[in-house]
Amino acid sequence: MKAPSVSSPERSRRRPAMPMQPIYLRLADSLEKMIRNSSFRPGDRMPSVRRFSREQRVSVPTAMHAYATLEARGYVEARPKSGFFVSARLSDSIPELLSIPSPPRVSDLSDTDPLSLLRSDDYDPAKIPFGSAVPSPDLLPGLRLARVMSRVARRLGANGGNYGPTEGPLMLRREIARRSLAAGLNLAPDDLCITLGATEAIALALKAVSSPGDTIVVESPTFFGLLRQLREFGLKALPIPVHANEGIDLDALAVALRKKRVSSLLLVPNFHNPVGFVMPDQNKKEVVRIAASRGLPIIEDDLFGDMAHQGARPLALKAFDPTGIVIHCSSFSKSLAPGYRVGYIAAGKWQERVLALKKVHSAANPLLPALTVAEFLIDGGYDRFMRSFRESCRQQVAKMRDAIGHTFPEGIRLSRPAGGFVLWCELPAKVDSMDLFYRALNEGIAIAPGPFFSPDGRFRNFIRINCGYPWSSRIERGVQALGRLVRM
Repeated sequence: MKAPSVSSPERSRRRPAMPMQPIYLRLADSLEKMIRNSSFRPGDRMPSVRRFSREQRVSVPTAMHAYATLEARGYVEARPKSGFFVSARLSDSIPELLSIPSPPRVSDLSDTDPLSLLRSDDYDPAKIPFGSAVPSPDLLPGLRLARVMSRVARRLGANGGNYGPTEGPLMLRREIARRSLAAGLNLAPDDLCITLGATEAIALALKAVSSPGDTIVVESPTFFGLLRQLREFGLKALPIPVHANEGIDLDALAVALRKKRVSSLLLVPNFHNPVGFVMPDQNKKEVVRIAASRGLPIIEDDLFGDMAHQGARPLALKAFDPTGIVIHCSSFSKSLAPGYRVGYIAAGKWQERVLALKKVHSAANPLLPALTVAEFLIDGGYDRFMRSFRESCRQQVAKMRDAIGHTFPEGIRLSRPAGGFVLWCELPAKVDSMDLFYRALNEGIAIAPGPFFSPDGRFRNFIRINCGYPWSSRIERGVQALGRLVRM
């Protein structure tokens, strides 16, 4: 509003002068309008206080006061040593997921084979990649790893083509063991075996603790790749419902174990795929206690454990295991290079059995990728990269949540992952996600429908969305098109 003219005494007598709005409030209002209009999107970094003060020709304290006002209104958040970032306000209004109670029912997984549908679209650049949980190559350190591999290859010379030890290079095992402290573990190199990704690690674990026909406890929902492994190994699944913020329902688990005979548990406790929860430490301790009291091993899929958006890495389930019943599995496929297939397993009581299985399963690991990852870890490249990668994932998840809030119909529920790069979305009850899957494919959009994540076809009105690609106009158009399809 313009201030009244001081050159007109008559006008001044008829209408009292309005007080001038403080500059910091005017600036805060202007920034708020830009955020509401999506000029700044959730997860975006705001201009630094000093830069903003220069651009607006105001003092640093005034600029800081404007940002503090925006923070009080909930539009931005301050991060130590990083600055101010736009909060995901719209998506925060979307209701959180609820636990879906259902009677645990053993399934032989006879109708579960989603990979044959999804993987065919992974390598099609024409498809908008919301389906498989794979990060964009543009976010991964491919060129840096290639340079490291070149150095390693020159150093090895002709020996680079030799078989490595079955358990993997000591150099890599030593570095993984050292880093296990961050997950609350205290591993030695001999506690570890390097594998061809987490897929082989979990396969070895399943073969070590079960036989065809056995029943395995899984979370409901859970990653469809785990369900396919159970199916191919002739195993059955006993799905136990999860809470959106706490993981597997411990009461339901205890009841099911009293009624059903199982051979092991297969759990994803940190940044669960697809729900995104981190199981609280007390729950981790309790699930280990429950399993130990019945002599049951737990296979822990910790693939996303290093991918916290902020703060410290969560403790692994194995951190609460004093007797060695937890078989810890992970890899660098989601964080460094999917194609390198560098994973690992710490099998506790079953370590010797796992090594014996490894000898007949794949004999050894390719040396060059394993030593490349080892050197990248040792020289600090991994730590430097992960700082930026985790922030990219955080921003992309926030932007995707906000875009879904703008384009999807009312009545949806949406996960709030604190790590990783996938979202689990509950659609209105009338939406059949398998039908949506095919309609989306016809428009060049790949998604992962909910029944893929269930051993018995549940979650018909759920989808998982990959947020692993940098935000772009193409991704935005894909979300808008998907929202339109959901509304149809």
